[in-house]
Amino acid sequence: MKRIPEEKIETIRSQTDIVGLIGEYVQLTKRGRNWFGLCPFHDENSPSFSVSEDKQMFHCFGCGAGGNAITFVMDVENLSFVEAVAKLGARTGVEVEAGEAAGGERQMPPGHRKLLDAHRYAAEFYHHLLLNTVEGEEALEYLYGRGFTKETIEKFGIGWSLGNRESLVTLLRRKGFSDEEIAEAGLAIIPENGNGAFDRFRNRVMFPLHDMNGKTVGFSGRVIEKTGDEPKYLNSPESPIFNKSEILYNYHNARLAARKSGNVILFEGFMDVISADAAGVQSGVALMGTSMSDKHLSMLGRVTNEVIICTDGDHAGWEAARRFSRMFPSNRLDAKVAIVPEGLDPDDYLKKYGGEAFRENIIGQPHTLLSFSMMYAKRDKNLKNENDLLQYIHEVLEELAGKTTPVERDLYLNQLAEETGVSTEALTAQFRKSEARHTRKEKNAPPPEKRPAEPPISRGKTRKSPVARAERIILSHMLRDGTLFARFRDSGEGSPFFHDEYTAIFVRLAGFYEEYGEPDVHRFCETLDDPELRKIVMETVMDEFSGENAEEEIRDSMRHIRKYRIEMEIGEKLQQSKEAEKMSNLSRALELSKEIIALRKSLSAI
Repeated sequence: MKRIPEEKIETIRSQTDIVGLIGEYVQLTKRGRNWFGLCPFHDENSPSFSVSEDKQMFHCFGCGAGGNAITFVMDVENLSFVEAVAKLGARTGVEVEAGEAAGGERQMPPGHRKLLDAHRYAAEFYHHLLLNTVEGEEALEYLYGRGFTKETIEKFGIGWSLGNRESLVTLLRRKGFSDEEIAEAGLAIIPENGNGAFDRFRNRVMFPLHDMNGKTVGFSGRVIEKTGDEPKYLNSPESPIFNKSEILYNYHNARLAARKSGNVILFEGFMDVISADAAGVQSGVALMGTSMSDKHLSMLGRVTNEVIICTDGDHAGWEAARRFSRMFPSNRLDAKVAIVPEGLDPDDYLKKYGGEAFRENIIGQPHTLLSFSMMYAKRDKNLKNENDLLQYIHEVLEELAGKTTPVERDLYLNQLAEETGVSTEALTAQFRKSEARHTRKEKNAPPPEKRPAEPPISRGKTRKSPVARAERIILSHMLRDGTLFARFRDSGEGSPFFHDEYTAIFVRLAGFYEEYGEPDVHRFCETLDDPELRKIVMETVMDEFSGENAEEEIRDSMRHIRKYRIEMEIGEKLQQSKEAEKMSNLSRALELSKEIIALRKSLSAI
């Protein structure tokens, strides 16, 4: 696969009028040197979205989104870098040839591309059969009866597979695919006797499954009326392009909607996603019959700070919510749980009460993980029964241990006292014992196995803190001066930054300079697949730090970061010292006190 020449990328970027491009998506008004409008990436009432004609960049002062023409198209249309370049190339009259890939982009094996092509043809074929043929009429009426609209069917690409053994196979053979390739894609089955492939999906409503870029990589087929032993749902088998642990249904649509809503709704099944979308909740995703994986968490973390878990209201749904909720505390995503009452699933609730009630009463009033844990512990218990009461208190206190701030602890202990009739003093004393056990267990636990990985990216408002400004000053100089970056890289001290997101940028900047050699903010932004990191880079660029006193600025900023890092370490050791004293571990407390004194001395020396 050929690489798109850098000269061609630069030509496309420079020939694209960013004001004209963004003006097709956002109503812009000129104020001074820049153009302003309502941000397409989050809801707002007053314009904070700025487009600079001089710099050919955009930046939102509300949500922090930023970039250039290419990254704007990537974000607003959920396109890969290559697809965005090709789209803008067509707009500017610069042709991007089929098969070209950009520098830094992962080049797809030719076999994988062919599997994607087979799925694209299949999705188009199934969709056509549903909407435009006599054979699809029964399935279409079934969907309309379930509350689907034509708009929903078209948005999600829903289709219908014929009952013939070789309908799709025949089509794909005409397109030049071999039986082996069709079978490898999971669209057909080759019998053991080798008599030729036949369609895997027959007489089923077809729901396309997409990767994060919106490419069809599999299907889930549902029978209209279940007969015999056939499964209600039949999913594509795993293939080189389809891995259930890396797929979230509707992710390619939800990630843009999530930037406006501020959250992603995690459902159990894709039918709930489709129903919720029709009701105006468009940031929904669903797992594909598998457990939550690290990949899923990483995907969610790229587009949101908040995940609302919304499972069925029956016993199985509560258990699923419990499993999902336990994945989040250690992964820097703020998770909440939306409870569907009456044992209903989200789809049934929507049918019974409507979209407004679902948005306001269910999604609009989620419970914190700790609150959900208390509700979970209380289920199926009779608090008038002494054993159930004691068990409930024990489970709640164990859940709170090691996971609460002082304010949260008081809030939940007071709530527990009201529910059980036990005094807050007694509960507090019992809680301290639970917390001491938790601390001992953590101390004696073996250290987690270290795996090489890219630095985790924390979310939140760290970019507004004083230390983040110092980091931004250093990053600003690094983005403009490759020699300065090399000095930090070769110092042997690693990243000079404190916050994880800045360290992540430092790692990516190292790879960029290694490949490109020279500073180029536009091109660097385009290589960042994480919009949150692009936001930080764009905020840094828009700050316009002076380059006149670079060395002095860098020294002052580094001094600030070092002081902050030591202050944080002192704070952690003070907390550890208090815990050691509580547990009467005086030798450990003395050791920590000595370390704190040494740190304070080093702090005064900076």
